[in-house]
Amino acid sequence: MQARTLCGFFKRSSTSESIPLAKFRVCVIAMVWYNKKSKNGLSTLNETEESNRRLSAPAERSLLNIKMKKMKRIAIVAIALLMIISMTGCKKEMELQPLKHPVPNIGYGLPEDVGNISGNIANSGLVAEGDNYIYYVDLYKGGSIVSINKLNGEQKVIVSDTARYLNYYKGTLYYMNYSDKGYIYSVNQIGEEKKLIAEVPAYDINIINDTIYFTHDGDNSYIYCMNLDGKNLKKIVEKSSWGLAVTEDRMYFIDRYDNEKLYSASLDGSDIKKVCDDSARNINVWDGFIYYVNRSDDDKVYRIRPDGTGRELLIEDDCWHLNVYQDYIFYSNYDQDGFVYRTHLDGSGKIALTTEPGKYINIADNRLYYFSEVSGEYKATYRIHPNGTQKETVNYRKDKKKETEETTSITFETFSVG
Repeated sequence: MQARTLCGFFKRSSTSESIPLAKFRVCVIAMVWYNKKSKNGLSTLNETEESNRRLSAPAERSLLNIKMKKMKRIAIVAIALLMIISMTGCKKEMELQPLKHPVPNIGYGLPEDVGNISGNIANSGLVAEGDNYIYYVDLYKGGSIVSINKLNGEQKVIVSDTARYLNYYKGTLYYMNYSDKGYIYSVNQIGEEKKLIAEVPAYDINIINDTIYFTHDGDNSYIYCMNLDGKNLKKIVEKSSWGLAVTEDRMYFIDRYDNEKLYSASLDGSDIKKVCDDSARNINVWDGFIYYVNRSDDDKVYRIRPDGTGRELLIEDDCWHLNVYQDYIFYSNYDQDGFVYRTHLDGSGKIALTTEPGKYINIADNRLYYFSEVSGEYKATYRIHPNGTQKETVNYRKDKKKETEETTSITFETFSVG
């Protein structure tokens, strides 16, 4: 009866209370239980003291030893049970910890007239900003979508699909569902009203002017567009493309069959032009320039104007995961073990923002989000102020064995960074 009561108590404390309070209550009840058992044992000894007087001294000591050993066994079992419940309770409670709030507005919120910025899409669109929530892809869970409440920092898994290329547009979250052949899906801002938008395997999803643009992985990566409801689907650029970045008046992409050179086209697919002869990736369009990693020049960062003029070298480091927004260029510096660095838009003022490697740099709600790994496997998701301060752990690997058994087998390099 006592054991059932304790189990019920443990269950309540581990699911409805904070970890410190639950531990405190568990310790108290365990001590009370142990004390009660001890008193019962001593009481029994007192009650039989008169009859035991007729026993020999060795026999009395033997009886006492038996009872004390029994109480020790009970105590050991109770302590072991306490440790097991405490550890499992901690793991459950630490699954998704609330983040600090609110985040001051320093001008790094995302624009509302597009689904996401080109720098985030170039980094697989792992983070997007909504009206009331930040959304990120939980790589520990294989790609499920987690929301972060902007007001209180609370986190919640809202979509269990393996997702990429998040776009939040006019109250709806759109994403590529890798769990269902890469088709395009949508949910409302709290993860409900899930809809299949289009049965096409889509990468590089961009949403602007009530139109979805993407590269069609089932049709040689040609560029397609359609309405928000999936209607009026049409092919607009018949070039095998990746790294698509769409702006108000033009789209920019990499031609896979022309040595990955940088091209542009009108939004209807006409007026296709080659921007430069560099082999490019990580296309970012910002403030009148196209920023990109130049594979023709040892992965250094360049920028060029949309008409092909003004080409210039900005950063001579070996760069990946480029994201350009507001006043700065952010990137993973592979000359410095993949640490996250920042420069001004002209490449000056270079500083390191992190002391560990960071991949897939995304920006939302005045913070940089980046994903860390160890030996090619996911370690943690962090977010920091653009100046490198106020670092927070958003999510992290808890149990490597369990993660390997339960999650979709997707590594960092499964999705090419455009």
